[in-house]
Formats: sequence, structure tokens, C-alpha cells
Amino acid sequence: MRLRPPALARQLSERLLPLYLISGDEPLQAGECADAVRQAARAAGYANREILEVGGQFDWRSLGAEASALSLFSERKLIDLRIPKGKLGKDGGRALVDYCAAPPPDTLLLITLPKLDKAQWKTKWAQAVDKLGATVQIWPIEGRQLLQWLNQRLRAAGLQPGPGVLDLLLEHTEGNLLAARQEIEKLRLLHGAGRIDVDGLAEAISDSSRFDVFDL
Repeated sequence: MRLRPPALARQLSERLLPLYLISGDEPLQAGECADAVRQAARAAGYANREILEVGGQFDWRSLGAEASALSLFSERKLIDLRIPKGKLGKDGGRALVDYCAAPPPDTLLLITLPKLDKAQWKTKWAQAVDKLGATVQIWPIEGRQLLQWLNQRLRAAGLQPGPGVLDLLLEHTEGNLLAARQEIEKLRLLHGAGRIDVDGLAEAISDSSRFDVFDL
């Protein structure tokens, strides 16, 4: 099952799938999607969480061993599999195919990794993952979509942007979603809920994207 990030919350509220894969290079969206899966898992009783991070000496047999290991209190388990470089190799691909062929009961597997290319999406392991669970592909937010995202974030924080506020906030953060979130949180703390105009924004925000030699 392929999902866009906005559809993930709705799917999680309906039922939990045995596997979620989150792929993308935009850190805020990827992190929030992963956090949403973890939160839904905790709410559903997946109290035991094991983190596996794939590095140069990672033994893929540990995934199967962790999947088959029983909790001391027989709790539901979340396996948090992180692949920072996005490379699985033959052993990794085989391990995921085997996992998907016989997923363990009361276990949820969350996989996070950078953006996958077209060739990777066509591999056996990616197709097995897509068939068993949900894959969420993160794309950069740009142009008008970015202005809409800023508007939604401000309003979700209880702030009502006046004319020019969105453009000024976009100029200061230059498309950096993490910086934009920090500025919105700062605005919420400084001004509280309500309408925010350009003057109030200019006084509150710091320039998160650049500074000149005199500032330095």
C-alpha cells in the first residue's frame, strides 16, 4: 500500500498494519511520520520497542532473531529498523523478504531510510514490504504547497496570519521546514494564540537562513 504523508494519520486511526516503511530525505516530514507510527503503536499496546540501526557491520540475522524473540511479559513489540544510508545489500533484501513472508504475530516493523530510487522500488524486498504493509514516500514541499503548509502550521498553532506573513516567514526560512516549525513555535510562545501581522512577525523571528558579515 502506498500512502502520502497526509493520509498516514487517517490510515493509522483505522487499523495498524504489520509493517510501515518511510522513505525520504526531508527530515521533518520523515520524522513526524515515524513518530506518528510509534505513537499509534504505543496506543495499541506495543509497549516493547527495539531499535536496530544498520551500519557497516550490521548482521541482518539480528532482524529475524529479534522478530522471533519472545518478550518476558509477552507484550506487543515494535521493531524500529533504521537504515541511514539506505543500502540493504543482498543479505538485507533477503532478510526483509523472509520477514514479510512470515511476519511474527504481535510485532510491528517500522523501517526508516532515505529516498529510494526507481530501481530500489522494483526490488523483491520493496514489493514484499509494499504488499504486507504501507510505504510512505516523502517528497519536498515547494512553491504554493509550501505556502499552504506554512498556513496550516500557523493555524494549527492557533495563529491567524495576516497579509504578507506567509511570504515573510517563507523568506526567512527559505523552505527549511525544521526552521519554519521552530519559528512558529517561537511565535506561539511569544504572542500566544490570535492574529499575527508582519510587524509582529518581524520582531519575533530570527533569520534562520542567513546572516551577513556584520551580524557575524
